[in-house]
Amino acid sequence: MYIPKRGDICEMDFAWIEGKQQGKYRPALILSHETYNQVTGLVICMPVSTSVRGAPTEVPVNNLSSPCVVVATTLIHTMDWRQRQAKFIAVAEEGVFNDVLARIIPLIGGESLLA
Repeated sequence: MYIPKRGDICEMDFAWIEGKQQGKYRPALILSHETYNQVTGLVICMPVSTSVRGAPTEVPVNNLSSPCVVVATTLIHTMDWRQRQAKFIAVAEEGVFNDVLARIIPLIGGESLLA
């Protein structure tokens, strides 16, 4: 069974499904470590969007089928990767994960960790 890893981009169901409604599958960048993901059944992730607007909070993702970004200041999710049917798409190219962290850490008061 595939277990999501930090830096993976997985397709996951982001919709809150009731009954037999179809969910909204989209890519997500996995932030949490594989050990946490395996033990808890959860992942900490951020959605990857095709809405590229050029904002300074966007981190480009260039190794998917279309131009995408992680908007690194909003929408951090903790989700059950098994229930959300995580499917591996790709490993984020070099630098994406660190660029996302560099935008998130100041939001939660960790600037001193970046020095």
